[in-house]
Amino acid sequence: MITCVNDGEYELEIKRSRFIAVSRHIDTRNDVKAVVDELRRQHPDARHVCYGFIADEKGDDFGYDDDGEPSGTAGKPIYSALAASGARKTAIAVVRYFGGVKLGAGGLTRAYRESAAQLIENAGIRTVERYAVYGVTCGGDVYKKAMSVLRASDCSVENIVFNADARFTVTAPVSFDLEHALSAIGVKPQKISEKYM
Repeated sequence: MITCVNDGEYELEIKRSRFIAVSRHIDTRNDVKAVVDELRRQHPDARHVCYGFIADEKGDDFGYDDDGEPSGTAGKPIYSALAASGARKTAIAVVRYFGGVKLGAGGLTRAYRESAAQLIENAGIRTVERYAVYGVTCGGDVYKKAMSVLRASDCSVENIVFNADARFTVTAPVSFDLEHALSAIGVKPQKISEKYM
């Protein structure tokens, strides 16, 4: 299990400059570009979209970007606030509309860090667990046994289709050994993907 910042938004105004902080859950570092691109589309007149992220469970896969602000004044303070929260698998981007008054390096650093920290406080943090998604095919004779095993666990069953065989998908916590539980009744699930829930 890991903690993530809930998706949210927080706005801070300092000397007529607006700082709009946005948090999003991410599965990989590649998801950060989609978050930033979405914000650029929503805020075409903004001067900067700076960000910080932690993309893995341990906190080793991280990054930040100043997007044209003086080096070290934007992305790193955003990342620093995120790292201090203990959250993982989260990106925080801050959109800045320049208000006409220069804040200086110290003022920018404080503004970006404060907007990220306030966003985290307001949006809150949640605990998520990693789940695996499996495809399952079994004969009608074993279907009831499989459903009995799955109902006794924290698994969810979806997309049930009956033809010559029963086909369905199962979402199970990775801590639950689904393959072992179903192989005991002659069913071999095929792992499709993993996700956090």
